[in-house]
Amino acid sequence: MTQTTVITRCHARVGLMGNPSDGFFGKTISFLISNFYVELTLLPNSFTHSLGYQSINFLSSPTSNAYSFENRKSLIASSVADGYNNDHCLLQATCKVFFTTCETQDIFLHEQGFSVFFETNIPRQVGLAGSSAIITAFWKALMKFYNIDDNKIPLSERPSLILSVERDELGVTAGYMDRVIQSYGGLVFMDFDREQLESRNAGFYERIPLEKLPKGFWLAYEGNPSDSGKIHSDVRKRWEAGDEKVIKSMKRFATFAEKAREALLDSSHDQSTKRKIIASLMNQNFDLRRELFGDATLGSANLRMIELSRKHGFAAKFTGSGGAILGLWSGDNDEKSVEHVEKLRLDLQKEGFMFCWVQPELGITEGIVKRKRLVFDD
Repeated sequence: MTQTTVITRCHARVGLMGNPSDGFFGKTISFLISNFYVELTLLPNSFTHSLGYQSINFLSSPTSNAYSFENRKSLIASSVADGYNNDHCLLQATCKVFFTTCETQDIFLHEQGFSVFFETNIPRQVGLAGSSAIITAFWKALMKFYNIDDNKIPLSERPSLILSVERDELGVTAGYMDRVIQSYGGLVFMDFDREQLESRNAGFYERIPLEKLPKGFWLAYEGNPSDSGKIHSDVRKRWEAGDEKVIKSMKRFATFAEKAREALLDSSHDQSTKRKIIASLMNQNFDLRRELFGDATLGSANLRMIELSRKHGFAAKFTGSGGAILGLWSGDNDEKSVEHVEKLRLDLQKEGFMFCWVQPELGITEGIVKRKRLVFDD
């Protein structure tokens, strides 16, 4: 029996380049940011736990009621027979995928149960990967609790398993990018080669040092996000039907990611040159997305944030599916960016948008608590 409390933290991510091609066997670049994160706490059961030593317990929060299962087997059986509890569907589905994966791969799990809860400051419904951050933080905590290392569940396979929680169990349309960057951490170039994905359930993932990023990224997002005014995109149906425009567009998105990777890794570029290359590619990435998806799908609030950004001389693109944008100065004179960003910030805030400077983050923080002292480890 373990008495060790496990704490994990998983950060929000921004898509730097190439998205949304990650859902279409494309290529992307993404990085984590320390501004927003999920912190999850897993508390091991004692022999005298009121709901039983083997019980799995999702604790209550300001937005959800407590929910429990007698043991692992009852959680799996209930998930299969009855589906998922609305308040804790992400946690329950993560458990189901984790437990069945271990069973299939003959990975030993002890019988001790646990209670779990999380806190998050990631803005909801603005494309910063808040849901996958919860799942990824919980997955990491489960591996720590059951003493499972990367030899048993390799890092390269983890994003696909985490993706299956939402895609296969909960029926959510999602791509690989969020799960890759939140599993690997830092700044990553991702090649979602179809043959590689279908044969190995993993793409080609390359870590890039965070210091290769140009300085000056900022984030703007909707203060009160809503789907009103937007229509559902038909891009996936068109892609599945072999629409030539969609197929060519996804290849172009992938090309933007390749060019951004080259610019980041080119040691001959100074900061200003690198920034201008990345900024130009960001604008191209957004323009292609707008052309492909259409204004009605993107939504008026998203378009307004982009419009204000360009008005003040900044490149901007979606961080994910919409609701937040990533910005970078696109002008020639770096010193002028300070003046222009202040004007942009005021304009954004006047219209109800939020603004913050982006702080790139290396990776997931995980820790263990022994005798009330938090000890962090990698």
